[in-house]
This record gives sequence, structure tokens and C-alpha cells, in this order.
Amino acid sequence: MSEMNRREFLRQSLLAMAGITFISCEDDPPTEPWDDSPGTLQGVNPPTKIIIIGAGLSGLVAGFELKRAGHDVIILEARDRVGGRVHTLREPFSDGLFAEAGAARIPYNHDLTLGYADYFGLKIDSFYPDEGLYADYSGGVRTLIPPEEFLEDQPWSGSVLHSEYSKIIGGSDQLPKAFTESLMEEIYLKKPVKSIEQSQNEVIVKVMDGTEFPAKKVLCTVPIPVLKNITFNPPLAPEKMAAISGGYDYTPASRIFIQFNDRFWENEGLNGFATTDWPEEIWHPSWNLGKQKGILLCYLREERALENDQLSELNRIGQVLNRWENVFPGVQSHVDTGHSFSWMEEKWSRGAWASPTPEQDELIGSFLGDAEGRIHFAGEHISEFHGWMQGALVSGLRAAQEIHDSSDNIV
Repeated sequence: MSEMNRREFLRQSLLAMAGITFISCEDDPPTEPWDDSPGTLQGVNPPTKIIIIGAGLSGLVAGFELKRAGHDVIILEARDRVGGRVHTLREPFSDGLFAEAGAARIPYNHDLTLGYADYFGLKIDSFYPDEGLYADYSGGVRTLIPPEEFLEDQPWSGSVLHSEYSKIIGGSDQLPKAFTESLMEEIYLKKPVKSIEQSQNEVIVKVMDGTEFPAKKVLCTVPIPVLKNITFNPPLAPEKMAAISGGYDYTPASRIFIQFNDRFWENEGLNGFATTDWPEEIWHPSWNLGKQKGILLCYLREERALENDQLSELNRIGQVLNRWENVFPGVQSHVDTGHSFSWMEEKWSRGAWASPTPEQDELIGSFLGDAEGRIHFAGEHISEFHGWMQGALVSGLRAAQEIHDSSDNIV
């Protein structure tokens, strides 16, 4: 399928839902960029000095819009990269290949994600190909599924259809990089925060190397399991402390990536996407790159992810390849290299996304986004879109508007 901008994708999605055949947009004229971004802050208020903790999508979108509104912004990031759980892996792969360790799919109705991609001139394409057979291995039986049948099904109950997912061409990391282009001087990498101390007039943020950053406002976008690394003075509200102490669940998720010397599965008419009753999803992220080599990845969640995390790197790869012999016969004779990634093992995340129980959500969830004095909070865990880029963007913009609206009261 050819490259699509947001408007074309939405148009084609609506046509598909109506049972109308897709029409190629290859020859359509390019659309003009929007005058305003999808999250332009409303109102004009005095400039405020703001420190944002975390350069994931929540922190980046908040920093981007607050800076555009005239505020003085600094973003402190513990990692040596931006993006947070939007993490596109380009090493150890070769031949220009890459794969997503984190956020990958975009549902057609995630307007902010698609809106910012369009605003920055990023192109999107269907996540799943409309050619080639899909495979399923369940109950010891391999079934080959035609694309027209697979695309009209769902990856899980309550999800949109496979046909209604897209991806950012060139990798999901193109979105955080687009925000970063206008925030280069404001972002400080490798600056894990040690403490946040607020008084009546200001907030002091101290990082691990001893550097102190004063501000009038702080936006904390740190995932709940990592907040325990930060000392708050005065302490946070009891509900947030309960969440930090383990009272707010996160989903374990791991991915194992195998690069192959050739796309041998295409000899059987397969497109490289499959499911098994392990359970796992198998993706072929390089399906539309036009390369001789290809990457297949295994996507594991919850208990299977935790089991996988107990294995060595070599055994993780070996287990996947042994299982895939049932899905892609002869798979082991085409292997080039392998790699794995676990979000539970990633020290600045400690989980793939927030997944509170109904009780946790009722008792704690509604308090996580509450500001405490000069400290505000954001992140996908403070949204209804847990695990999605949309959730990070929605939450970051909510907090940015909250800070922007309150800045006129700051002395």
C-alpha cells in the first residue's frame, strides 16, 4: 500500500468500514501543514519557568507546546535518548532494517497521534500488509489465512480491526525526534532526578550528579514504578504513595527480534505476520522496506513475558526459533542475528504500560493526575489510553494546559 498522510488514511479507513474499495493516493497532491498544532495551548499568560521530568512523549509534547506559548522550559531525561517507551531499534540490525521495541501501532481514531504526525510532515502506512498469507498455529495445527479475512478481524476483543491500524514510516521514533528538533537546547540527557523540593515560591529539582534546577513549576511524567527513585519534599499524597509502593499494576512485555538473511517465508506466499497459542504475536516490521533481508519479531505479554525474562539472551532466541519451526518451516537455516528487549528490565520504565485492576483504578487512578502545589503530573498512566502514544499525548497536553492556565497566578 502506498504512503498515506493522516487525512488520506482516515478517508480510506472510513471507506473500508463502508465496504468501499481502497483508492491509491499515490498521485494525490500533498496537503498543506496546519497553521496550528493539534495541541496549541489556549490563552495568553505570563512566561513561567518550568522543569519537565522525562523526555517521553508526554514530556515532549508538553515542552513543545509550553515553549510555543512563551514559557521557559527545561526537560530532564534519565536516559541517553528521547522517546521513553517509543523506542525504535536500529542496532544490531543491518541493511537499513529496524523494529519497534515499544509503541508501534496507531488505531485510526487516535487523532492526536495521527494529527501530530501530519503536523510534522511524517508519513504513515498500514501496519498490516494487504498481500500475502497470514499464519496461525494453534492446537498443533497451522492455518493459513488470506489477508482479506485477517484484516477484518481484531488482534484482541474490543480492539479496532487489523485494517484500521497504521504505523509511522521510518519508525515510531520519528515522532519524538520531530518534537525534539525545536527543543534541542532545552533537553538535558542522562540527568536522572534524585529529589524534588517545593516551597511557597519555587521548586528545586536535584539530579543524581548534584546539579540543582530551580523553577516555578514542575511537570513529572515519570512512570509510577520509577517514581520511587525520587524523594519528594513534602511527600506526595497518600494515593500516589500507595501507587508507588506497588499499588498500581504495569504490564510486563518483551520482544524478541530475529533478522534473517532472506525472506524465505515469501516462498510459501506468507507475509511474515502470524499468531500462535503460546500466545504471541509475530510481526514483520520490514515488510514494506523493499529489502532482501527481513526481521520477524515475537511479541510476548504478561506471564509469557515474565517467563521469557528469566532466560538468557541466547535461550530467548533459541526458544523462539524452536517454536517458529511450526509456523515458518526451515526458519533456523536462515538466521542472521537475534536480539531481545524487556520493558520490565528497562530501569527507567519497569513495565510496558499501566494496567491497573478495576479496584486500583477506582481507589488510586483518579488521584494520579492531581497537581500537588507547584508539581503537576502526566504520562500514559494518567489517561484512558493506557499503553498508547495517544495516552501520553492526551495526558501531556492536559498537564501543559493546566500549567499554562495557572501561570498567571505565579509571582
